[in-house]
Amino acid sequence: MDSFNITITIQDQPISLTLQPEGADDYKVIFHDMLVGEIVKSQESAVWKELPLDQVSPGIYKMYEHHDSNKPKVILDEKTIQEIGNEIDRKAQS
Repeated sequence: MDSFNITITIQDQPISLTLQPEGADDYKVIFHDMLVGEIVKSQESAVWKELPLDQVSPGIYKMYEHHDSNKPKVILDEKTIQEIGNEIDRKAQS
């Protein structure tokens, strides 16, 4: 699967993210050409989780730093991870 874009809501603002597949159920989360993190789907529980940063290879991306005070900070908290995971699952079904 190729990289694709999704829009999620953070602090009542739409945020566009790029998701880059790294393997089956493993995606890098990219915002403004910076790597926010990587999420994986647990095979046992089918729940999306953040991969620990020490296991993430940034590749060509700089790590995400929040610079624009007019936009919410993108954090891979449980709610955001599940929203991203739901979008990935929806895309996989189409």
